[in-house]
Amino acid sequence: MVEEKGKGKSKKKTEKKKKSFLDLLLGKPVVIQSRFGIIYEGTFSAKEGDYYILTQAKIMGRNRIAYVDLVGIKRETIAHIHVEPKKIEEIEK
Repeated sequence: MVEEKGKGKSKKKTEKKKKSFLDLLLGKPVVIQSRFGIIYEGTFSAKEGDYYILTQAKIMGRNRIAYVDLVGIKRETIAHIHVEPKKIEEIEK
């Protein structure tokens, strides 16, 4: 008769926990576009409650650009968020 070693004992979980989208963004330069057309560029630093926090950010509106050390963007106002583009190309018309 052969016994299986460890039978009946719980196995330690060695699998890595899958990182969330926001965890992947932490510390990276990101671009956030609001539903109102405002563009935010900066380093994604944290999620605090309903706010996404950017540091060293540039906020671009229709007529002005503001440079700030810290900004909180309410989650409900965001249309999309992505990491800083590697490359931008013009589309031929």
